[in-house]
Amino acid sequence: MAETSVLRQRMAEIVRLQERLNLQQRPLFKESAAALLCKEIESLNYQLAGFYEPLKTEFRAAARQWLELAQAQHQEARAILAKEPTPQLFRAGDPVDRAQEAFVPRLQVIGELERQLMLSTGCPGLILYARRRMGKSTLLRNLSGFLPDSVRIAHLSMQDAKAFTSQQSFIETLSARLVASWPESEQALSAQDLPSLAEVLETCNQRLEANQQRLIIAIDEYENIDSKIGEGVFSEDMLAMIRESIQTHRRLIWLFAGSHRIDELSYASWASYLISARTVEIPAFTLAETRSLLTEPLKYSPVWRPDDPKRPRFDDLFWGVGGIERIHAEAGGWPHLVQLLAETAVDLLNDSDAKQLDNDLLESAIDAAVVRGDAVLRQLMQGE
Repeated sequence: MAETSVLRQRMAEIVRLQERLNLQQRPLFKESAAALLCKEIESLNYQLAGFYEPLKTEFRAAARQWLELAQAQHQEARAILAKEPTPQLFRAGDPVDRAQEAFVPRLQVIGELERQLMLSTGCPGLILYARRRMGKSTLLRNLSGFLPDSVRIAHLSMQDAKAFTSQQSFIETLSARLVASWPESEQALSAQDLPSLAEVLETCNQRLEANQQRLIIAIDEYENIDSKIGEGVFSEDMLAMIRESIQTHRRLIWLFAGSHRIDELSYASWASYLISARTVEIPAFTLAETRSLLTEPLKYSPVWRPDDPKRPRFDDLFWGVGGIERIHAEAGGWPHLVQLLAETAVDLLNDSDAKQLDNDLLESAIDAAVVRGDAVLRQLMQGE
């Protein structure tokens, strides 16, 4: 029975890895997933040598067939990868997935957040402010792994229709995110109105206290709450409840992220509700951060080990002599624009026979990026 249980777990892992391989669209990640699948099957085959009959003979025969199929997939992925042009890892637009896309952590900002989060007296709320396209949503969605293990995160975007359609839908969605941050809990929690949400928050705070943990309630695009108050969709009573939670639930940290400061909001007196909240601002990239993004785009990806020689890297000279400095200067350190220039440069490089950028290609990339990024450039120029 013990061997059957172990075998069931190992086979479930093989199925999971095959499903992950099936979902991969990009050759670079398909090759990595296929290699992991082969390694897992080889490990199972080795372990089966110590099993009793008939499991040993029957499943070793099956494992050999699985390995042949996995190796064929790996060989196919490697062949495609060998013909693949420079991998396109840069993305200007949606929040970055650090597993597969160029990413650099904003360590200075994360350090300041951690200092505020871990205050012994409790954090009086946080406002994460950033100008448009500065990477606040990317930072929020990639916080896990950069904060202490004792910090949990519940993330909610106010651009999610389930969050802004009505106050009840906001409360139900928020309570569901809070419960999801406790996957090991069997206790059912839900809320439909402000009193029941307050009860959920109290229960979460008690659990956190018992486990010596903290929970960040990260509300992205929080300005939309103010707009919904102005439209009459949300009641200002909700802000009063949040203020009470900030004051009494020392293990819960309310974090509001947006591109407006609280004194720029029109419909509610945010300053009175968040009177003690600390503001943390996300600045533009430093030159060092731009260099890290362009040369080590997947340094923080969980797909590769830190020392994996297959992890994609770019030499400084790939971007041409002085190219990194030029990209940083043209973008003004704006994360979205750095990604846009890099994305455009790689596309132009792949359309040419060159292996690295030169001045002409970089100039062409800058011109093309202006056209590609017309909408965001207009937004930044009109809104700043």
